[in-house]
Amino acid sequence: MTNITALESLLADRNRHVNTILIRQNNAYTNYVNLKIILMKLKKTISLIIILQKKELSKLTFCSLLTLISFNGYNQEYVDISFDTISTSFRKQKTDQIKSISFRTDIKELKNQEDYKLIIQVDNDETTLSSKDYEIYYKPTLASKLKEKEKIFIKIKKDTLSDRTRTIKLNIRLFKGDSIAKIPNIGDFESILINIKPIRIVNGYEYLGYIGTNFDLVEGIQAKDLFFAANIFKSPEQTLKKKVGFYLSLYGNRALSQIDSSGILKRVVAVEAVSDTSYQVINETRSIRRTRFSDNLGAYISPLWKITSKKSPNSTLNLYYSPSLEFIYRRTKTSISDFGSPKLDTIPKIGDINEETARPQNLPSPRKDTFNEYSFNLGVLGIFLALENKQISVRVHGSVGYASNYFIDFEKSNSNSSILVQQSDLFFSGRAWITEPKSGVTLQAEVTNSAFNPRPFFVATLSKAFDFEKIGTIFTPLSSR
Repeated sequence: MTNITALESLLADRNRHVNTILIRQNNAYTNYVNLKIILMKLKKTISLIIILQKKELSKLTFCSLLTLISFNGYNQEYVDISFDTISTSFRKQKTDQIKSISFRTDIKELKNQEDYKLIIQVDNDETTLSSKDYEIYYKPTLASKLKEKEKIFIKIKKDTLSDRTRTIKLNIRLFKGDSIAKIPNIGDFESILINIKPIRIVNGYEYLGYIGTNFDLVEGIQAKDLFFAANIFKSPEQTLKKKVGFYLSLYGNRALSQIDSSGILKRVVAVEAVSDTSYQVINETRSIRRTRFSDNLGAYISPLWKITSKKSPNSTLNLYYSPSLEFIYRRTKTSISDFGSPKLDTIPKIGDINEETARPQNLPSPRKDTFNEYSFNLGVLGIFLALENKQISVRVHGSVGYASNYFIDFEKSNSNSSILVQQSDLFFSGRAWITEPKSGVTLQAEVTNSAFNPRPFFVATLSKAFDFEKIGTIFTPLSSR
Protein backbone atom coordinates (compact mmCIF):
# COMPACT_ATOMS: atom_id res chain seq x y z
CA MET A 1 0.00 0.00 0.00
CA THR A 2 2.83 2.36 0.83
CA ASN A 3 4.46 1.67 -2.54
CA ILE A 4 1.25 2.49 -4.40
CA THR A 5 0.90 5.80 -2.56
CA ALA A 6 4.50 6.73 -3.35
CA LEU A 7 3.97 5.88 -7.03
CA GLU A 8 0.82 8.02 -7.23
CA SER A 9 2.67 10.92 -5.62
CA LEU A 10 5.51 10.56 -8.16
CA LEU A 11 3.06 10.57 -11.07
CA ALA A 12 1.31 13.68 -9.70
CA ASP A 13 4.64 15.52 -9.44
CA ARG A 14 5.47 14.54 -13.03
CA ASN A 15 2.13 15.83 -14.34
CA ARG A 16 2.58 19.15 -12.52
CA HIS A 17 6.06 19.47 -14.04
CA VAL A 18 4.76 18.75 -17.57
CA ASN A 19 1.92 21.25 -17.17
CA THR A 20 4.39 23.89 -16.01
CA ILE A 21 6.52 23.32 -19.12
CA LEU A 22 3.47 23.50 -21.44
CA ILE A 23 2.28 26.72 -19.79
CA ARG A 24 5.72 28.30 -20.22
CA GLN A 25 5.89 27.23 -23.89
CA ASN A 26 2.41 28.62 -24.52
CA ASN A 27 3.33 31.91 -22.84
CA ALA A 28 6.52 32.14 -24.91
CA TYR A 29 4.59 31.61 -28.16
CA THR A 30 1.99 34.17 -27.09
CA ASN A 31 4.72 36.68 -26.29
CA TYR A 32 6.32 36.02 -29.71
CA VAL A 33 3.03 36.63 -31.51
CA ASN A 34 2.34 39.77 -29.49
CA LEU A 35 5.83 41.08 -30.21
CA LYS A 36 5.36 40.44 -33.92
CA ILE A 37 2.06 42.33 -33.88
CA ILE A 38 3.66 45.22 -32.00
CA LEU A 39 6.52 45.42 -34.50
CA MET A 40 4.10 45.38 -37.41
CA LYS A 41 2.03 48.17 -35.85
CA LEU A 42 5.17 50.14 -35.07
CA LYS A 43 6.26 49.87 -38.69
CA LYS A 44 2.88 51.12 -39.88
CA THR A 45 2.99 53.91 -37.30
CA ILE A 46 6.37 55.14 -38.55
CA SER A 47 5.16 54.95 -42.16
CA LEU A 48 2.03 56.84 -41.17
CA ILE A 49 4.10 59.56 -39.50
CA ILE A 50 6.31 59.97 -42.56
CA ILE A 51 3.35 60.16 -44.93
CA LEU A 52 1.50 62.62 -42.74
CA GLN A 53 4.57 64.83 -42.69
CA LYS A 54 5.09 64.59 -46.48
CA LYS A 55 1.47 65.29 -47.31
CA GLU A 56 1.25 68.08 -44.72
CA LEU A 57 -2.16 66.88 -43.54
CA SER A 58 -1.51 68.31 -40.08
CA LYS A 59 0.35 71.29 -38.67
CA LEU A 60 1.32 69.36 -35.56
CA THR A 61 4.95 69.07 -34.69
CA PHE A 62 6.66 65.70 -34.80
CA CYS A 63 6.50 65.36 -30.99
CA SER A 64 2.83 66.32 -30.80
CA LEU A 65 2.10 63.88 -33.62
CA LEU A 66 3.72 61.10 -31.62
CA THR A 67 1.65 62.13 -28.61
CA LEU A 68 -1.52 62.15 -30.70
CA ILE A 69 -0.87 58.69 -32.10
CA SER A 70 0.06 57.33 -28.67
CA PHE A 71 -3.09 58.87 -27.19
CA ASN A 72 -5.38 57.44 -29.87
CA GLY A 73 -3.55 54.10 -29.96
CA TYR A 74 -3.77 52.49 -33.35
CA ASN A 75 -7.26 53.78 -34.18
CA GLN A 76 -6.02 56.25 -36.83
CA GLU A 77 -7.62 55.42 -40.21
CA TYR A 78 -5.23 54.60 -43.04
CA VAL A 79 -4.96 52.38 -46.11
CA ASP A 80 -2.11 50.38 -47.59
CA ILE A 81 -2.53 50.46 -51.39
CA SER A 82 0.55 50.06 -53.56
CA PHE A 83 1.76 49.05 -57.01
CA ASP A 84 4.14 46.09 -57.08
CA THR A 85 6.96 48.25 -58.44
CA ILE A 86 7.79 51.90 -59.01
CA SER A 87 8.27 51.50 -62.79
CA THR A 88 7.90 49.02 -65.64
CA SER A 89 8.53 48.93 -69.40
CA PHE A 90 6.70 47.73 -72.49
CA ARG A 91 7.63 47.90 -76.17
CA LYS A 92 5.32 48.88 -78.98
CA GLN A 93 4.62 46.23 -81.60
CA LYS A 94 3.21 46.14 -85.13
CA THR A 95 -0.18 45.12 -83.65
CA ASP A 96 -2.23 46.34 -80.68
CA GLN A 97 -1.35 44.68 -77.38
CA ILE A 98 -2.98 44.41 -73.95
CA LYS A 99 -0.76 44.60 -70.86
CA SER A 100 -1.68 44.24 -67.20
CA ILE A 101 -0.34 46.00 -64.10
CA SER A 102 -1.07 44.71 -60.59
CA PHE A 103 -1.46 46.52 -57.31
CA ARG A 104 -2.33 45.31 -53.79
CA THR A 105 -4.84 46.72 -51.33
CA ASP A 106 -5.17 46.57 -47.54
CA ILE A 107 -8.06 48.69 -46.19
CA LYS A 108 -8.88 46.89 -42.95
CA GLU A 109 -8.25 50.10 -40.95
CA LEU A 110 -10.66 52.13 -43.14
CA LYS A 111 -14.08 52.77 -41.61
CA ASN A 112 -17.28 53.31 -43.59
CA GLN A 113 -15.73 51.76 -46.70
CA GLU A 114 -18.94 52.27 -48.70
CA ASP A 115 -18.23 56.02 -48.69
CA TYR A 116 -14.94 55.65 -50.59
CA LYS A 117 -13.98 54.63 -54.10
CA LEU A 118 -10.61 53.95 -55.70
CA ILE A 119 -9.70 55.61 -58.99
CA ILE A 120 -6.61 55.21 -61.20
CA GLN A 121 -5.62 58.60 -62.58
CA VAL A 122 -3.24 59.46 -65.42
CA ASP A 123 -0.71 62.10 -64.40
CA ASN A 124 -0.86 64.31 -67.48
CA ASP A 125 2.10 66.42 -66.35
CA GLU A 126 4.40 63.38 -66.25
CA THR A 127 2.91 61.48 -69.23
CA THR A 128 4.56 62.00 -72.63
CA LEU A 129 2.75 59.34 -74.68
CA SER A 130 -0.17 60.72 -76.67
CA SER A 131 -3.59 59.73 -75.31
CA LYS A 132 -4.43 58.45 -78.81
CA ASP A 133 -1.78 55.75 -78.48
CA TYR A 134 -3.12 53.99 -75.38
CA GLU A 135 -6.28 53.18 -73.39
CA ILE A 136 -6.62 52.48 -69.65
CA TYR A 137 -9.16 49.89 -68.50
CA TYR A 138 -10.06 50.20 -64.80
CA LYS A 139 -13.45 51.26 -63.50
CA PRO A 140 -13.73 53.29 -60.27
CA THR A 141 -14.29 50.71 -57.55
CA LEU A 142 -15.94 51.05 -54.12
CA ALA A 143 -13.47 50.45 -51.32
CA SER A 144 -15.75 47.79 -49.87
CA LYS A 145 -15.47 45.79 -53.11
CA LEU A 146 -11.71 45.93 -53.52
CA LYS A 147 -9.81 42.66 -53.66
CA GLU A 148 -6.41 42.10 -52.11
CA LYS A 149 -4.97 41.97 -55.65
CA GLU A 150 -6.32 44.29 -58.33
CA LYS A 151 -5.30 44.62 -61.99
CA ILE A 152 -5.22 47.48 -64.45
CA PHE A 153 -5.27 46.70 -68.18
CA ILE A 154 -3.57 48.97 -70.70
CA LYS A 155 -4.10 48.78 -74.46
CA ILE A 156 -0.96 49.93 -76.27
CA LYS A 157 -1.82 50.69 -79.85
CA LYS A 158 0.30 49.47 -82.75
CA ASP A 159 3.16 51.48 -84.18
CA THR A 160 5.14 51.25 -87.42
CA LEU A 161 7.52 54.16 -86.89
CA SER A 162 10.59 54.13 -84.71
CA ASP A 163 10.68 56.91 -82.14
CA ARG A 164 12.06 57.71 -78.72
CA THR A 165 10.76 56.15 -75.49
CA ARG A 166 7.53 57.66 -74.14
CA THR A 167 6.04 57.43 -70.64
CA ILE A 168 2.70 57.00 -68.86
CA LYS A 169 2.40 57.82 -65.16
CA LEU A 170 -0.49 56.37 -63.16
CA ASN A 171 -1.51 57.44 -59.64
CA ILE A 172 -3.64 55.59 -57.09
CA ARG A 173 -6.28 57.92 -55.66
CA LEU A 174 -8.88 57.26 -52.94
CA PHE A 175 -11.94 59.50 -53.32
CA LYS A 176 -14.69 60.41 -50.91
CA GLY A 177 -17.47 61.91 -52.93
CA ASP A 178 -15.94 64.15 -55.59
CA SER A 179 -12.71 64.99 -53.78
CA ILE A 180 -9.59 63.10 -52.77
CA ALA A 181 -10.02 61.57 -49.33
CA LYS A 182 -7.68 62.78 -46.60
CA ILE A 183 -6.83 59.24 -45.64
CA PRO A 184 -3.11 58.41 -45.35
CA ASN A 185 -1.84 55.74 -47.76
CA ILE A 186 1.20 53.95 -46.35
CA GLY A 187 1.76 51.90 -49.52
CA ASP A 188 5.30 51.82 -50.90
CA PHE A 189 4.43 52.77 -54.50
CA GLU A 190 1.40 55.03 -54.83
CA SER A 191 2.44 55.84 -58.42
CA ILE A 192 3.96 53.86 -61.27
CA LEU A 193 5.91 55.09 -64.30
CA ILE A 194 5.34 53.03 -67.46
CA ASN A 195 8.03 53.34 -70.14
CA ILE A 196 6.70 52.68 -73.64
CA LYS A 197 9.67 51.85 -75.82
CA PRO A 198 9.52 52.34 -79.61
CA ILE A 199 9.00 49.45 -81.95
CA ARG A 200 12.26 47.73 -82.73
CA ILE A 201 12.92 47.48 -86.47
CA VAL A 202 15.14 44.46 -85.91
CA ASN A 203 14.00 42.20 -83.07
CA GLY A 204 16.71 39.65 -83.70
CA TYR A 205 19.56 39.03 -86.07
CA GLU A 206 18.55 35.59 -87.38
CA TYR A 207 16.26 36.41 -90.34
CA LEU A 208 17.00 39.71 -92.02
CA GLY A 209 16.20 41.31 -95.35
CA TYR A 210 18.01 44.37 -96.66
CA ILE A 211 17.05 47.02 -99.21
CA GLY A 212 19.30 49.94 -100.00
CA THR A 213 21.83 51.27 -102.45
CA ASN A 214 25.36 50.57 -103.66
CA PHE A 215 28.07 53.18 -103.26
CA ASP A 216 30.60 53.92 -105.96
CA LEU A 217 33.49 55.40 -103.99
CA VAL A 218 35.78 55.61 -107.03
CA GLU A 219 33.76 58.36 -108.69
CA GLY A 220 33.12 60.16 -105.44
CA ILE A 221 30.56 58.99 -102.91
CA GLN A 222 27.60 58.32 -105.17
CA ALA A 223 24.58 56.10 -104.69
CA LYS A 224 24.36 53.61 -107.55
CA ASP A 225 21.36 51.38 -108.26
CA LEU A 226 19.45 49.07 -105.98
CA PHE A 227 21.01 46.72 -103.46
CA PHE A 228 19.08 43.88 -101.84
CA ALA A 229 19.97 40.88 -99.72
CA ALA A 230 18.42 38.26 -97.46
CA ASN A 231 20.47 36.63 -94.70
CA ILE A 232 19.68 33.71 -92.42
CA PHE A 233 22.00 33.10 -89.49
CA LYS A 234 21.60 30.05 -87.25
CA SER A 235 24.17 29.46 -84.54
CA PRO A 236 24.83 25.84 -83.51
CA GLU A 237 22.84 26.44 -80.30
CA GLN A 238 19.74 27.27 -82.37
CA THR A 239 19.74 24.03 -84.37
CA LEU A 240 18.15 20.72 -83.36
CA LYS A 241 21.37 18.85 -82.61
CA LYS A 242 23.16 21.99 -81.39
CA LYS A 243 26.39 21.00 -83.14
CA VAL A 244 26.51 22.72 -86.53
CA GLY A 245 24.95 26.05 -87.47
CA PHE A 246 24.73 27.66 -90.88
CA TYR A 247 24.75 31.02 -92.65
CA LEU A 248 22.76 31.57 -95.86
CA SER A 249 22.84 34.73 -97.96
CA LEU A 250 21.09 35.74 -101.19
CA TYR A 251 22.11 39.08 -102.65
CA GLY A 252 22.22 41.42 -105.59
CA ASN A 253 24.77 44.24 -105.70
CA ARG A 254 27.03 46.29 -107.95
CA ALA A 255 30.80 46.31 -107.60
CA LEU A 256 32.71 49.56 -107.51
CA SER A 257 33.85 50.87 -110.87
CA GLN A 258 37.34 49.87 -112.00
CA ILE A 259 38.87 52.81 -113.89
CA ASP A 260 42.25 52.61 -115.65
CA SER A 261 43.70 55.53 -117.61
CA SER A 262 47.24 54.20 -117.94
CA GLY A 263 46.72 52.76 -121.43
CA ILE A 264 48.38 54.47 -124.39
CA LEU A 265 47.05 54.65 -127.98
CA LYS A 266 49.54 55.51 -130.74
CA ARG A 267 48.48 56.07 -134.36
CA VAL A 268 49.69 57.68 -137.58
CA VAL A 269 47.69 60.80 -138.28
CA ALA A 270 49.23 61.75 -141.63
CA VAL A 271 52.12 61.16 -144.08
CA GLU A 272 52.93 64.42 -145.89
CA ALA A 273 55.44 65.25 -148.65
CA VAL A 274 57.86 68.04 -147.89
CA SER A 275 59.77 67.97 -151.20
CA ASP A 276 60.46 65.53 -154.01
CA THR A 277 63.07 63.79 -151.90
CA SER A 278 61.67 64.19 -148.36
CA TYR A 279 58.46 63.73 -146.38
CA GLN A 280 57.26 63.64 -142.78
CA VAL A 281 55.21 61.21 -140.67
CA ILE A 282 52.91 62.74 -138.05
CA ASN A 283 52.12 60.48 -135.05
CA GLU A 284 49.53 61.01 -132.33
CA THR A 285 49.61 59.71 -128.75
CA ARG A 286 46.51 59.56 -126.56
CA SER A 287 45.68 58.17 -123.14
CA ILE A 288 43.04 55.45 -123.07
CA ARG A 289 40.39 55.33 -120.36
CA ARG A 290 39.04 51.89 -119.55
CA THR A 291 36.07 51.47 -117.20
CA ARG A 292 34.60 48.25 -115.86
CA PHE A 293 31.75 47.56 -113.44
CA SER A 294 29.86 44.40 -112.59
CA ASP A 295 26.34 43.65 -111.44
CA ASN A 296 26.29 40.54 -109.28
CA LEU A 297 23.63 38.04 -108.24
CA GLY A 298 24.80 35.50 -105.70
CA ALA A 299 23.82 32.69 -103.36
CA TYR A 300 26.07 31.77 -100.49
CA ILE A 301 25.93 29.11 -97.78
CA SER A 302 28.36 28.25 -95.02
CA PRO A 303 28.16 25.69 -92.17
CA LEU A 304 29.33 26.96 -88.79
CA TRP A 305 31.42 25.03 -86.24
CA LYS A 306 32.14 26.99 -83.09
CA ILE A 307 35.82 27.52 -82.27
CA THR A 308 35.50 29.78 -79.25
CA SER A 309 33.01 32.04 -77.54
CA LYS A 310 33.11 34.99 -75.18
CA LYS A 311 29.95 36.08 -73.39
CA SER A 312 29.02 38.91 -71.06
CA PRO A 313 25.63 39.86 -69.62
CA ASN A 314 24.97 42.24 -72.52
CA SER A 315 27.03 40.90 -75.43
CA THR A 316 28.09 37.72 -77.21
CA LEU A 317 31.20 37.19 -79.35
CA ASN A 318 31.52 33.92 -81.30
CA LEU A 319 34.22 32.64 -83.65
CA TYR A 320 33.36 29.82 -86.09
CA TYR A 321 35.16 27.66 -88.62
CA SER A 322 33.10 28.16 -91.77
CA PRO A 323 33.88 26.56 -95.14
CA SER A 324 31.64 27.97 -97.83
CA LEU A 325 30.03 27.37 -101.21
CA GLU A 326 29.04 30.32 -103.38
CA PHE A 327 27.52 30.77 -106.83
CA ILE A 328 27.81 34.16 -108.53
CA TYR A 329 26.35 35.39 -111.80
CA ARG A 330 28.15 38.50 -113.01
CA ARG A 331 27.17 40.80 -115.83
CA THR A 332 30.21 42.93 -116.55
CA LYS A 333 30.19 46.05 -118.69
CA THR A 334 33.37 47.57 -120.07
CA SER A 335 33.93 50.79 -121.97
CA ILE A 336 36.98 52.21 -123.76
CA SER A 337 37.32 55.89 -124.64
CA ASP A 338 40.07 58.42 -125.28
CA PHE A 339 41.09 60.64 -122.41
CA GLY A 340 42.96 63.95 -122.43
CA SER A 341 44.40 66.00 -125.30
CA PRO A 342 46.39 64.31 -128.10
CA LYS A 343 50.13 64.78 -128.34
CA LEU A 344 51.55 65.12 -131.88
CA ASP A 345 55.01 64.02 -132.92
CA THR A 346 56.44 64.85 -136.37
CA ILE A 347 59.19 62.61 -137.78
CA PRO A 348 61.01 63.93 -140.93
CA LYS A 349 62.25 61.33 -143.42
CA ILE A 350 64.38 61.37 -146.60
CA GLY A 351 63.24 59.36 -149.58
CA ASP A 352 60.31 58.59 -151.78
CA ILE A 353 56.99 59.02 -150.00
CA ASN A 354 55.50 56.16 -152.02
CA GLU A 355 57.90 53.73 -150.35
CA GLU A 356 56.63 54.61 -146.84
CA THR A 357 54.76 51.67 -145.31
CA ALA A 358 53.00 53.67 -142.58
CA ARG A 359 49.47 54.68 -143.43
CA PRO A 360 47.14 57.11 -141.62
CA GLN A 361 44.89 55.41 -139.08
CA ASN A 362 41.43 56.46 -137.99
CA LEU A 363 40.74 57.11 -134.30
CA PRO A 364 38.87 54.12 -132.85
CA SER A 365 35.28 54.82 -131.85
CA PRO A 366 34.41 54.56 -128.16
CA ARG A 367 33.62 50.93 -127.41
CA LYS A 368 31.22 49.34 -124.96
CA ASP A 369 30.99 45.63 -124.30
CA THR A 370 28.86 43.45 -122.06
CA PHE A 371 29.68 39.88 -121.13
CA ASN A 372 28.39 37.34 -118.66
CA GLU A 373 30.35 35.22 -116.23
CA TYR A 374 29.46 32.38 -113.86
CA SER A 375 31.62 31.64 -110.84
CA PHE A 376 31.62 28.77 -108.35
CA ASN A 377 33.70 29.42 -105.25
CA LEU A 378 34.51 26.64 -102.80
CA GLY A 379 35.96 28.14 -99.64
CA VAL A 380 38.11 25.62 -97.78
CA LEU A 381 39.68 27.86 -95.16
CA GLY A 382 37.15 30.20 -93.65
CA ILE A 383 36.36 31.91 -90.36
CA PHE A 384 33.16 33.65 -89.31
CA LEU A 385 33.12 36.23 -86.49
CA ALA A 386 29.81 37.32 -84.95
CA LEU A 387 29.41 40.05 -82.33
CA GLU A 388 25.84 40.65 -81.16
CA ASN A 389 24.23 42.79 -78.48
CA LYS A 390 21.26 45.14 -78.14
CA GLN A 391 23.18 48.05 -79.65
CA ILE A 392 24.85 46.51 -82.71
CA SER A 393 25.45 43.40 -84.78
CA VAL A 394 28.81 42.84 -86.48
CA ARG A 395 29.50 39.88 -88.77
CA VAL A 396 32.80 39.33 -90.53
CA HIS A 397 33.60 36.42 -92.83
CA GLY A 398 36.89 35.60 -94.54
CA SER A 399 37.45 32.73 -96.95
CA VAL A 400 40.19 31.23 -99.15
CA GLY A 401 39.62 28.44 -101.62
CA TYR A 402 39.13 27.17 -105.15
CA ALA A 403 37.31 29.14 -107.87
CA SER A 404 35.90 27.82 -111.14
CA ASN A 405 34.91 30.58 -113.57
CA TYR A 406 32.92 30.16 -116.78
CA PHE A 407 32.58 32.82 -119.45
CA ILE A 408 31.72 33.10 -123.13
CA ASP A 409 34.61 33.72 -125.55
CA PHE A 410 33.73 34.84 -129.06
CA GLU A 411 37.32 35.33 -130.20
CA LYS A 412 38.27 31.65 -129.91
CA SER A 413 35.34 30.60 -132.05
CA ASN A 414 35.83 30.30 -135.82
CA SER A 415 32.23 31.25 -136.53
CA ASN A 416 29.65 33.64 -135.21
CA SER A 417 28.78 31.15 -132.48
CA SER A 418 30.33 31.37 -129.04
CA ILE A 419 32.09 28.87 -126.83
CA LEU A 420 32.01 28.51 -123.05
CA VAL A 421 35.46 28.72 -121.51
CA GLN A 422 36.31 27.40 -118.04
CA GLN A 423 39.08 28.97 -115.99
CA SER A 424 40.32 27.68 -112.64
CA ASP A 425 41.86 29.88 -109.99
CA LEU A 426 42.40 30.45 -106.30
CA PHE A 427 40.26 33.11 -104.66
CA PHE A 428 40.09 34.97 -101.40
CA SER A 429 37.21 37.09 -100.14
CA GLY A 430 36.18 39.12 -97.12
CA ARG A 431 32.76 40.42 -96.08
CA ALA A 432 31.54 42.57 -93.21
CA TRP A 433 28.01 43.50 -92.11
CA ILE A 434 27.30 46.11 -89.41
CA THR A 435 23.67 46.59 -88.32
CA GLU A 436 22.15 49.00 -85.80
CA PRO A 437 18.92 47.31 -84.61
CA LYS A 438 16.81 50.30 -83.59
CA SER A 439 16.90 51.97 -87.02
CA GLY A 440 17.96 48.92 -89.04
CA VAL A 441 20.70 50.92 -90.79
CA THR A 442 23.30 48.52 -92.18
CA LEU A 443 26.74 49.09 -93.67
CA GLN A 444 28.18 46.29 -95.77
CA ALA A 445 31.56 45.94 -97.46
CA GLU A 446 33.03 43.15 -99.58
CA VAL A 447 36.25 42.41 -101.46
CA THR A 448 36.98 39.43 -103.73
CA ASN A 449 40.05 38.70 -105.84
CA SER A 450 41.87 35.87 -107.62
CA ALA A 451 45.48 34.73 -107.37
CA PHE A 452 46.40 33.78 -110.96
CA ASN A 453 44.13 36.14 -112.89
CA PRO A 454 43.72 39.12 -110.57
CA ARG A 455 40.39 40.89 -110.98
CA PRO A 456 39.44 42.61 -107.72
CA PHE A 457 35.78 43.29 -106.98
CA PHE A 458 34.90 45.82 -104.29
CA VAL A 459 31.38 46.37 -102.95
CA ALA A 460 30.11 48.99 -100.50
CA THR A 461 26.42 49.31 -99.62
CA LEU A 462 24.12 51.24 -97.31
CA SER A 463 20.78 49.61 -96.59
CA LYS A 464 17.97 49.21 -94.09
CA ALA A 465 17.43 45.85 -92.44
CA PHE A 466 14.03 44.34 -91.72
CA ASP A 467 12.78 41.17 -90.16
CA PHE A 468 11.34 39.06 -92.97
CA GLU A 469 7.82 39.43 -91.58
CA LYS A 470 8.14 43.24 -91.59
CA ILE A 471 9.79 43.79 -94.95
CA GLY A 472 6.44 44.58 -96.57
CA THR A 473 6.05 47.66 -94.38
CA ILE A 474 8.51 49.62 -96.53
CA PHE A 475 5.90 49.61 -99.31
CA THR A 476 3.13 50.87 -97.00
CA PRO A 477 1.70 54.26 -98.09
CA LEU A 478 2.61 57.11 -95.78
CA SER A 479 -1.07 57.87 -95.15
CA SER A 480 -1.57 54.49 -93.48
CA ARG A 481 1.33 54.83 -91.04
